[in-house]
Amino acid sequence: MFLYAATIVTSAFLLFLVQPVIAKQILPWFGGSAALWTTCVVFFQALLLAGYAYAHALTRRTPRTQALVHIALLAASLAFLPIIPSDTWKPSGEADPFWHILGLLAVTIGLPYFLLSSTGPLIQKWFAEDRVHSAHKAQVYRLFALSNAGSLVGLLIYPFVVEPYATTRVQSWVWSAMYALFAVTCAACAWRARSGRPQFAAPAVTAGPAPLAPGFLRYLFWLVCAALGSLLLLAITSHITQNVASIPFLWVLPLALYLLSFVVVFEGRGGRGWYVRRWWLAPVLAGVVAMAWALTANRGVLNIYIAIPIFCAGLFFACVFCHGELAATKPGPAHLTQFYLALSAGGAAGGLFVALVAPHVFDNYWETPIGLAALAALALVTTRERRVVRWAVAAVGGLVIAALVFLAAGGAPFEALRDVLPGHETTWFAVALLTAAALLTLLAAWRNVPVAIVIAAFVCTSFYGWKYYQFLSQDTLLSTRNFYGTLRVKQSDPGPDQLRRLLHGVILHGDQFTDPQKRRTPTTYYGPGSGIALTLRWLRAEHTPLRVAMIGLGTGTLAAWGKPGDTYRVYELNGAVLDVARREFTYLSDSRANIEAVLGDARLSMERELALGQTQNFDVIAVDAFSSDSIPVHLITREALAVFAKQLKPDGVIAYHVSNRFLHLAPVVAQLADDAGFTAVNIYDDPSDSGIYSSSEWVLVTNNNAF
Repeated sequence: MFLYAATIVTSAFLLFLVQPVIAKQILPWFGGSAALWTTCVVFFQALLLAGYAYAHALTRRTPRTQALVHIALLAASLAFLPIIPSDTWKPSGEADPFWHILGLLAVTIGLPYFLLSSTGPLIQKWFAEDRVHSAHKAQVYRLFALSNAGSLVGLLIYPFVVEPYATTRVQSWVWSAMYALFAVTCAACAWRARSGRPQFAAPAVTAGPAPLAPGFLRYLFWLVCAALGSLLLLAITSHITQNVASIPFLWVLPLALYLLSFVVVFEGRGGRGWYVRRWWLAPVLAGVVAMAWALTANRGVLNIYIAIPIFCAGLFFACVFCHGELAATKPGPAHLTQFYLALSAGGAAGGLFVALVAPHVFDNYWETPIGLAALAALALVTTRERRVVRWAVAAVGGLVIAALVFLAAGGAPFEALRDVLPGHETTWFAVALLTAAALLTLLAAWRNVPVAIVIAAFVCTSFYGWKYYQFLSQDTLLSTRNFYGTLRVKQSDPGPDQLRRLLHGVILHGDQFTDPQKRRTPTTYYGPGSGIALTLRWLRAEHTPLRVAMIGLGTGTLAAWGKPGDTYRVYELNGAVLDVARREFTYLSDSRANIEAVLGDARLSMERELALGQTQNFDVIAVDAFSSDSIPVHLITREALAVFAKQLKPDGVIAYHVSNRFLHLAPVVAQLADDAGFTAVNIYDDPSDSGIYSSSEWVLVTNNNAF
């Protein structure tokens, strides 16, 4: 038992430790995007599915064949070590990097991760078939809980133990050494299994009937539960990292809760776990409604001390429900590999939906409210009373039809309420009345309070999901989405001070007056008292013309400060931002400066320019990429500052815009400047002219003592 348990724990530990290890290494290559982690998780889920399929197919062979094939693959996988990505995989253009990332991961970690993925079901199957342990087959699913516990430990030690004290290269070498040790123990398990009883041998005569194979509907149910848990994991992780930062801690926390849910539902005597639906249903429904509410609370920018606990707790309860239903319907050991295959296929399907389908089908992050509504619907479907389900579906369908009829009629029955509840509030009042009436009808007909609560949760979740849709669609001229996130162009009411605004997610990334007489006026963080404006005015007295680098474009507001003869060179990761800035705003076309555009990550682009001998000799490098929406942490590192310094004139200035709702970045930049021998000055501007300029904080880094 010790050999089996040690091997499965080690494999699970390495399986999830490698995820942040490898993702952290390539994060700077892809602009520090939050979508990088989602793409990596999809790759890991796909290989997990491939590993489970391999385990299912392999266990259909003779024990000797199983041992020889698996040992041969373990030996071949050692050629992938150490797991250090080659620099040849650094991106060089603007294309969607989804497939590029998958290719990079495949050649760097492919076969080792594939074999680690297959270890869980293989070891459990070998354990179940081991004649020495034939009396303990009922305990086989506890090994799955043990596997997830090992995965959880691997994840949690990364942000607290590994990342703070080891460079990425050291992390890769240590992981590679541990993998080599795992390969030895796994080979020992395979060699032991070579003499086990073949899977296809005639079964021994027993007193009871053989267990029935799972049917199509059972497999479909497993797929749906696993897919929904995976979808919510990635959608919620993306939601919280989009508005804070793409950092390992915020990757690890939701994934750790996801794994913990497997431990909760599969651990316990006989593998029964601690999931009992009636105990968990109330917190699950409360969590779903709370997450749906949090999508639009405080106009979508909820305080992170409230938002992160709500979404993490809600995700945990949701995963316990999805995975608990899996555990409650798991088959016997004879169908173990099919069960894990269905589970991994569902996980991969949910991940692919979020990472590949949603960015190309949706113009915003609609997968989050869709996933929450689907979870509430699943809670309704799992009710075993067919009569209740039939009435519930009929009632919800009737409610939807009534709401659509009301909206189509323009809300005429409630016209008198418009003086009290103007605008859309009338519609919501009507929908609330219809909902209350439907619920009262259900309660009166069934006198089944738990089912009524489930329906109420479904209706509330759908209500907040629709409110989220209206919130993002209101006054929106353009909405688009790609690998790097969502962009929306909104326009205020007509008038002389009408503004057109660009939002990335829910964060303002610049606005502009639509009046031709005012549209050249710089707004938001670029007012006359801002750190960047002071820098440009002072340097213009010393140097004419100026060469300015813009890292992070937004609407292109900084170009409004350009003068004839100046050159403003834009480094923009997201090609959609450059396209929107040119089509929907006029700062770039109206600028008196010469505008150059370079697509791709600024740090990598400048590194390539230096490698080609193209020193730009900038007077100013304006690093404006930290307003929120998954800040690119790799641009405030020693390595990034060293690259910027090489592209800067000796008396030039690097201006970091560090205004941020969640993170206090000024001390970070100050430490970087001190470490590199520069002087840093913090400029905080709080203009009195409301509506045009926003308060801003810039940190100016330079060796120019006169400046």
